[in-house]
Amino acid sequence: MAVDIARIAEAIDHLVTAPMSNWTILKGIPLATLYATARRHAGAPLSLAAAKLLADNVGKGDAVLMVSGFVMRDYALPETDGPIGAAVLARAIALGLGGTPVGVSEPSVVPCMQACFNAAGLIPAPLDGLGSGRNRCAFAGFPVDAAQAGPAARRLLDDLRPRALVAVERPGAGTDGDYHGGGGFAISSFTAKTDVLFAMAQERGIPTIGIGDLGNELGLGVIADDVRAHVPLGDVIAAKLAADVAVIANISNWGAYAVAACLAALLGNESVFHDGDLELRLIDACVRAGAIDPVGGQARHWVDGTDARTNAALVDLLRSVVGLSLREGANISDYQRSWRVAPA
Repeated sequence: MAVDIARIAEAIDHLVTAPMSNWTILKGIPLATLYATARRHAGAPLSLAAAKLLADNVGKGDAVLMVSGFVMRDYALPETDGPIGAAVLARAIALGLGGTPVGVSEPSVVPCMQACFNAAGLIPAPLDGLGSGRNRCAFAGFPVDAAQAGPAARRLLDDLRPRALVAVERPGAGTDGDYHGGGGFAISSFTAKTDVLFAMAQERGIPTIGIGDLGNELGLGVIADDVRAHVPLGDVIAAKLAADVAVIANISNWGAYAVAACLAALLGNESVFHDGDLELRLIDACVRAGAIDPVGGQARHWVDGTDARTNAALVDLLRSVVGLSLREGANISDYQRSWRVAPA
């Protein structure tokens, strides 16, 4: 029995967009509206569109830029949403496609991304040594100074020749050119100008994916009109740049998980996706590296106001969907054939 990837992707998308987060419950963000617009743009379930973009473009040894990290005002520390999702998707790219993920963020955030990628099982290498060994990764700090952003982006793209760029919970500049937190306040003074890297990649024809949960994230320009119409302060915070595929979820990490889970199903390899136990270790590693839960304003094992066990449960549900599709196809086919057997 052939596995219907589109149906699997529908289930995956449904799980990560069911209204059960801080934004949807406490803030009333119309996630379904944002999702519908992004889906029209992608022309398919978002997890499937993003997974296929990666599978069609990334092969053994190919670099993929993983841009993440959202520095919290007043703390000068990253939030737990973003680096973990980037690490999970980086792991899927490495294990499933043989690609080489390169984490990109502010120099101050790179250690947190390193901790998450390491907890995911990836092994760091220098940028000029990525070809040695399996499941390698690398990291690059990106400048906050706008004048340095262009040369830094050019060097990265020239040296690594990435086959895709993925932004996970990464600030995206609005039409005014400034970066904004969810509360509408400016964060440009301490945010690396990764929009320059994103735009330059697109100019070179490099496929892009943007993953977010509110609309102020890099790549979510696809839903900018809806953000302005339906999200508080949307006229200020809506990100301008649009990715080839924009993935919307309750929590940005969950959007990255959706893509990784769908990639596992697409490749027929359940081990490409992580499980709840690894999720708990990833959250612990991220917090130990200095990341905080932005909703609680605490160094606690939570992501966007959602506790670690809930995140782990969501991961196990996603893994169950992938595993069911891969393991039970033959049984379901036999079961359906048994309906047509006449009783003795």
